[in-house]
Amino acid sequence: MKREEVKGIIPGITDEQLTQIMDLHSADIERHKQQVTTLTTERDAARTQLGEANKKLEGYDPEWKQKAEQARQQAERQVLDLRSRYAESNAAAALKFSSASARKAFLADLAQKKLPLQEDGSLLGFDDYVKSYMQTDPNAFVAEGYPNVKDGGDPHHNPTGSTREQFAEWFDQVMK
Repeated sequence: MKREEVKGIIPGITDEQLTQIMDLHSADIERHKQQVTTLTTERDAARTQLGEANKKLEGYDPEWKQKAEQARQQAERQVLDLRSRYAESNAAAALKFSSASARKAFLADLAQKKLPLQEDGSLLGFDDYVKSYMQTDPNAFVAEGYPNVKDGGDPHHNPTGSTREQFAEWFDQVMK
């Protein structure tokens, strides 16, 4: 900041006021310069420490960088695998299976298929996979609509008469 710039901004400023403003501004600039110098020194010291630590690590195990990278990649694969399993079980939760073993087999086949995981956490192509699975193994899913109710009686005997008469006939047969 220059004196002429301040005089242009504040017309009618006295030389004493201008000197005070310039002194305050200079003090701020010096404080910032010292802060930059301190931070630069700290940064250089941290870089030196990092270089020394890397040299020590190479002295202990020359392949530490490669091992660290492999560990990072393995961790990323595990996280992706966990996310996929979570998305698979969430997607399968909406389906109605005929048994727990049918659900387990479906999830195992789904995991083997390795459908790509989308940003929103859903599986790409899941609906198509479910349709094809329903065609190949329709008994794995609970049928929609009314359930098949079996009375446990003789399938070749069709009941006749009213409900009261049917009950009386059944009672007579049971009580013989």
